[in-house]
Amino acid sequence: MKKALKTTVVLFMVLFVLSFSWTLFGKNETVNVYQKLQPFFESLNFIEKEYYEKDTLDFDALIDASVRGVIAGLDDPFSYYLTPNDVEEAKIEQEGEYGGLGIEVTYDAQFKLIRVVAPMFGTPAYKAGVKAGDLILTIDASPVEDMTYMEAVNNLRGVPGTIVTLEVAREEVGVLEFVIERTLVHQAMVQNSFLETSGNKIGYVRINSFFRNTSEELAQAIKSLLGKGAQGFILDLRDNPGGYLTQAIMVASQFVDSGEVIVTTRSSDGFINTLLSIGNNNPDFPLVTLINGGSASSSEILAGALRDHNLTTLVGEKSFGKAAVQTLFPLSNGGELWLTTAHYLTPNGADIHMQGIEPDILVEPGEEIEEIALESDSTLYEIQIFPEKDLQLKTALQLLVDQL
Repeated sequence: MKKALKTTVVLFMVLFVLSFSWTLFGKNETVNVYQKLQPFFESLNFIEKEYYEKDTLDFDALIDASVRGVIAGLDDPFSYYLTPNDVEEAKIEQEGEYGGLGIEVTYDAQFKLIRVVAPMFGTPAYKAGVKAGDLILTIDASPVEDMTYMEAVNNLRGVPGTIVTLEVAREEVGVLEFVIERTLVHQAMVQNSFLETSGNKIGYVRINSFFRNTSEELAQAIKSLLGKGAQGFILDLRDNPGGYLTQAIMVASQFVDSGEVIVTTRSSDGFINTLLSIGNNNPDFPLVTLINGGSASSSEILAGALRDHNLTTLVGEKSFGKAAVQTLFPLSNGGELWLTTAHYLTPNGADIHMQGIEPDILVEPGEEIEEIALESDSTLYEIQIFPEKDLQLKTALQLLVDQL
């Protein structure tokens, strides 16, 4: 009786939502959603009445699987469903500290696998050689295609010190295996360094992601480097998977004059929303920006805005190509539906979603080496960098020196 009542409630909720959707679609005379989804209701009815193992039915699991199936049918790697448990787990990623490998991933609907957006700089995955674009095939020999998105994410995370084995497919390389030790991942949003070369003083700023207090940390880093006499800056956005749009706007505002366009969004109905810079008190200075295939989302918004306003030269490799707006729709069960509802456009109107941003100067990566932390407090994270071992950084540095 309890399960029958639960089924009735679920069906009523679904019917209510679909009747509302049918009304919306009906105005455009496009499709009768209720009619199209009639097989879904028929299936639930047959399950309730005829399924042999009635006592094992988990109605929450049925609804979760149904919503996931609908989202999978969109064939959009950036739209996804989080169960109530997934919502709680997802919060961990945004706290800046957790036990894991240090990679940003997304669901690839085409292959039903997890694709690496970027390994976070200096983390175990980065040091092991995991690359942006890698498709994760197995986690500890378990096929990823048999997991949900959050199950895969949870399997990547774990107790610091434990080992995880990944099999990944890399384009033009084949299948690779990585054995990586999990660690407590605590990532500084912004890291900085100071260089003196050819009589010039250069400030280096790496933005690792756009969460928490990224804009505040960036402001502190710029102020500190200017105080040391920095005449020009290198902004490093390589392997930055993105983050909050609000942080991207606030970060861009530290370079772009007040009132200038940073990004616009265009929805499916053609509605345009323009987001403007709030301005800054920084002096003008030459700027070179590094990007690569792991630069995604907010990184691409920032890089696009800086280039369109002629504030920087982009050096490195083509960016990832994730410039879609994901809108959160809370669900009655405590879950979350994240849907692509618009695309980001650069100030000049370029839609870079699934296209990426081409650098002004293409430079393949050189030898990768681990950074060395020099000093850290609540706002400043200083590192030592090695341009002689990093061809992209070396190119950016020489370009900046030539400008000075």
